[in-house]
Parts: sequence; C-alpha cells; structure tokens
Amino acid sequence: MAGNYYLLRFEVSGIKNIEKPIEINFYKKTINNDFDPEQYKIKAIYGENGAGKTAIVTAVRIMQRFLMDKSYLSDSATQKVLVDSVNKKTKSGYMECEFYSEIEGKSLINKYYFSFEVREDNRFYITKERYEVKQGSYSKNKYELIFETENNMLVFCEDKSSLDFFNERTKNLLSQRAFATFLLEKETFSFFKSDTNATLFSMLNLLFFSMDIEVSIDEADNHMAYYWKEVLQGIDEETFKLQGNNLISKIEEDILWSKTGEWLVPRDYYDSYVNQTSQMCSFVKVFKPELVNIGIEKREYDEQFYKCNLKMVYAGYSIDSEFESRGIKKLMRLYGHLDAASRGKIVFIDELDSSINDVYLDKIIEHFIYYGKGQLCFTAHNLSPMNLLKGRRGAITFISSINTVHTWANNGNANPENAYRNGFIEDSPFNVDAASFLGIIGGGDE
Repeated sequence: MAGNYYLLRFEVSGIKNIEKPIEINFYKKTINNDFDPEQYKIKAIYGENGAGKTAIVTAVRIMQRFLMDKSYLSDSATQKVLVDSVNKKTKSGYMECEFYSEIEGKSLINKYYFSFEVREDNRFYITKERYEVKQGSYSKNKYELIFETENNMLVFCEDKSSLDFFNERTKNLLSQRAFATFLLEKETFSFFKSDTNATLFSMLNLLFFSMDIEVSIDEADNHMAYYWKEVLQGIDEETFKLQGNNLISKIEEDILWSKTGEWLVPRDYYDSYVNQTSQMCSFVKVFKPELVNIGIEKREYDEQFYKCNLKMVYAGYSIDSEFESRGIKKLMRLYGHLDAASRGKIVFIDELDSSINDVYLDKIIEHFIYYGKGQLCFTAHNLSPMNLLKGRRGAITFISSINTVHTWANNGNANPENAYRNGFIEDSPFNVDAASFLGIIGGGDE
C-alpha cells in the first residue's frame, strides 16, 4: 500500500434515491500486520439507470467536503445542492466509513459517522457526528471513541480536559460544521500544545483522510483552490511536520482538479501546474497523437493566484480547450484523478466510461490493475471492464433499484457480463427486449 489511507467500507442512506442503507465493501479480510489490499484496490459499480450509482459517489463527495471545508454547510449555494440531494421521502440519512491508516509506522482502523436531516426551514443540518479508532494490528481490538457530537453539542471528547474548551468554541456551530474543521484554527493548535497530542493526532488523521480522497462527478467543480486556501490559512508548521511532504504533494495533485477551462492556480504552485500540464499532454497524446502541446495562458488575478487557461496546440493552429471534443475534454478532466489513484490516493469517478471508447477504457483500467498504488472506484454502464475484473476479489458490485447490493464472486465458468445482461444478478433483472418499445418509439395514433 503506497498511500497512507485505504477505504475499507462506505455506507450511506438518504442521498438521492438511496432510501435504504447501501453498504459498499472494499476489503473483507481481517486487518493484521500482513495487511495487503493489492487485490482489493479497484471497484466497479454497476446498476440499472436510477439505481443509485451516482448517489454513492455524490455521498462520498459530500462527506469529503464536509470534513475539509469549515464553510461548506454555511454556503447558500451548497445548501441548495444538499437539500436537493437528500432523499425526498426520508428527508434524512447518514454516512459511515471505515478506513485504514498508517502514519509513522502506526496502523489504525478508523470509523467515522455522521447523520443529517432537512428541517422545516429547508436547510441541511448535521444531527450527529462520531469518530472512533482502534489499533489495526489485532482483529479483536475494540474501537475507542475519540469524539461525539449530538444536537449541536460536543457530548464526548477523548481528552476530557478539552471538553469545556471545545464546547465554548463550537457553541451552536456543530449542526453546520464538522468538528474536525476546528483543528484548522490556530487557537486550537495553541491549546493542544500541551500533552494532549494523542487526541490531536487522531483528529488530524481524520482530516488528512478526507484530503486523500478525490471525487469526479461529470459536472463543473473547479473550486479546489479555494478549499486549499482555507486549509492553508489554518495549518501551521507543526501540522506539516506530522505529514512530512504528503500534504504538499496533495495540494500539488489537486491543482489540475478542473483540467479544462479557467483555473485559479496558487502562485507558489505554478511550476507544479506547468509540470502537470505537460504530463497531461503526454496522456492525451496517447489518444490523439496529432496534438503537439497544451499551452498555458496565464493572467494576473491577485497576490495569491494566477488565472490560467489551457490552449490545445496543433500543427499550424491552436484552440481553446473549451472547444476541444467532448471525449478529449473528458480525458483531460480524468487525467489528474487517474494519476492520483495511481500514486496512492482514494479516487471515486462517476461514469468513467462516458465519452471514452471501450478499447481505451479497458487499457486505462488494465494499467491501474498492474501499476496503480491507490484505490479506484468507478461507476459504469459499459460491460467490457467486467472481463478484466472478474478474477479480482470483490471488484464488481451490483446495486439495484431497491437498494440491495450484490458483489460478484467467481463461480466456475460463470461470466459476470452474461449474468448481468441476461438478468441473472439478484434484484437486477433486465426484463426488456426489442418488442418492449413497440408503439412507443416510432409509434403514434393510427
């Protein structure tokens, strides 16, 4: 495992059409000193239209943003998106994840949970938040509670001496802000400069886990520079020491988050942006050899950022990246995420197969199988990846319109593509044939 973190399990209910809890498992073996997720580093999620594939990826992104950005729930535009994302029947739900972490030789299994609801004022609120940790070297170890919030109050903190301090600082804020984000405030670091470093370490572990996740949903989302600006304003040198160069590399990897269009690039990381753009160009050339270069049009924005735009350079002419073909723009957006997964991050990609030829799609997945060091979880409709993944443990998961989950297990010569196509996956019957459209497509009054 090259990265510091590995997602073991993710459970969600109450987002979009996920009315009942859905649990996605990435690793079902016992965690011990020989922990090796090499055979469990990739997950493909299939399901009928409307089964909840995008909802799972959306939920992961909500959890990540909630943990990373202290202003996430207070933003009015975010609130509108969140309210629209909550299941209309339940108007409430929860998310829970378990993840493995290894920092400075210390192995931990972590469990994070939060519940939410949409109230009468049509706003999204956090109703409960809980974080637990146990040692990862022995399977019978029990979880120890690090913190718990409920009804807008901190009700437990591992370091009992800090309970009053945090209750004062978090008063009336915990329904709209993750408790971990208070670690981004300098006053918190000043308080923890006593002998309470164990609590600080645990909570930073949760914060850095959220930074190790990348989510790609096929819609505009190029605000990562602003998120990092918030993070960097609160973190001091001691925090960097806890993670070494890992935090800096995470920032550099996220610079190309949007991949196309105008992008705010921190001045201190402009050289990294240039290098990543060059690597992205090499990636695109695999699919489009006639591309000569991807140029950067740089303009002044403010004291901290440049505003950059990408130009596609061909022999004798160039075009703005926004006017490139949809398929190439999709590859440009995917490059940073695929690169991050290969380097060790946890990456979720919704509809990996959209606008990509299935031959190229299979080669990208095959590359990750052989050379990837992180985790890659994607949703898809294209069935060709099943042939690559059918021999890998737990790599193919099916979700149904009734919120059930079934993971493919090898069974003799059975083929997951044939089973899925012919309706043999439990709760996922494709009971449609050509005659089903008679009188509908091309039909009319006669």
